[in-house]
Amino acid sequence: MSLLAQTQPMYWLPPDYSTHGWQIDQLINWIHVFMAVLFAGWGVFFARCLVKYRYRANPTALYEPIKAKASKVIEAAVVVIEVVLLVAFAIPVLAEYKNDPPKPEDNPFEVHVVAQQFAWNIHYPGPDGKFGKRNAKLVSDANGNPLGLDRDGDPDAKDDIVANNELHLPVGRPVIVKLTSKDVIHSFSVPMLRVKQDTVPGMEIPVWFTVKEGTSSDAIRETMIRTVSVPPAGQNPRDFVMWCTNNIAVEDIKGADGTVIVGKGREPSAEHVEALQKAGIGEIRVAPRHPVEIHCTQLCGITHYKMRGFVILMPPDEFEAWYAEQAAGGDEFIEE
Repeated sequence: MSLLAQTQPMYWLPPDYSTHGWQIDQLINWIHVFMAVLFAGWGVFFARCLVKYRYRANPTALYEPIKAKASKVIEAAVVVIEVVLLVAFAIPVLAEYKNDPPKPEDNPFEVHVVAQQFAWNIHYPGPDGKFGKRNAKLVSDANGNPLGLDRDGDPDAKDDIVANNELHLPVGRPVIVKLTSKDVIHSFSVPMLRVKQDTVPGMEIPVWFTVKEGTSSDAIRETMIRTVSVPPAGQNPRDFVMWCTNNIAVEDIKGADGTVIVGKGREPSAEHVEALQKAGIGEIRVAPRHPVEIHCTQLCGITHYKMRGFVILMPPDEFEAWYAEQAAGGDEFIEE
């Protein structure tokens, strides 16, 4: 179940949990209003042409262009409105974002994201706050060093934390994500945070944002709970289990005798489905384990669909506890 299935009532965009996203949404709204007016106008014009220039009224074709003044005025008005949308809305939004990066006094949290076919590698600094050097010659996915960190030769790299496909971030604190790629162009897209930026090999491209105060992955999950039907007995549970990937039970699901069939926080498996069928349970409540997703919006290879990561939004105190726990774990690669 994709996060994009979660939209706001009467509003066909995913919820926005960033402090800057409202400007992007406002721009999208104005563009759609203009396009709706344009669509209606051209629709009326098209219908008028069908009637006015029908064969019975005009059996002889005319090959001269229309010279009516109104047509030129309408075309000019469309161009002017498009320029206004660009100059008055799009450019100011982009300029405000690009010209106002987090300042040192804002205490931004910096993290590096390195894309590859087909995963997102997350590189956090250690407790010293410094990023260790990465050496392409040391890259080895098999040995748990996908970024080529020189842990033996660079003291700054000894305490660095590397994770796979899960980006933990504090809420209410400016975040700077520096993006690059190991192989081809990817696109780092987090719709719920209104962030999207291509990653380019050989380039380090920063993006920054702040998650709204009071937001957390747990709170978002509560808004995405839904009831789903368990396949009837005799039906292959494979499709249901695949659909439930990254979806967890939001409560203990028990049989008539009180035995827990699917524990709270567990993803339903084929064995769970069979047990639910035997118990006569036809519906269960589930929600995404990690509701905020990272998508790659570039077709980056034959298994592009594997480029699915997650952002875990945490209150500052929980994030600090998680960060300290990872730092205490040494230099192991965190395989999510």
